[in-house]
Amino acid sequence: MLTSVFVYGTLKRGQCRESLWPCAPQSIQVAWTRGTLFDRHDYPAMQAGEDRVLGEFWSFTDDQMPQVLRVLDQIEGTNQPGFDDLYHRVRVEVHTIDGQPLGTAFGYHYATDPLGDGFTRVVPAEPDAWVQWP
Repeated sequence: MLTSVFVYGTLKRGQCRESLWPCAPQSIQVAWTRGTLFDRHDYPAMQAGEDRVLGEFWSFTDDQMPQVLRVLDQIEGTNQPGFDDLYHRVRVEVHTIDGQPLGTAFGYHYATDPLGDGFTRVVPAEPDAWVQWP
């Protein structure tokens, strides 16, 4: 079982949903994964892509993960009976700031077209530069 989650938005430290994590992680590292990041005034969205999206790699114990995923799935609108997904839970490869692999983590990708929902793409300032929210 994976025991890490990559977050890039409102669940990061210092953001509005940081307090909603159900338990304390074993560690948190600034990290990045490949994707395409989108911004809206209230929260971000990410989908598969080739940009380097900066975020955080939260690590938990095996026994914490079922509760962590249950809570995050509710927050992200994933796998909720009777509702279409707002985000899909996916597996992403995560790297340290200096490019060393951290491993695979769960992440959340926006389930529909972000541009159709009022998001705008966050474009890197130069090739292979990080993109981040906010």
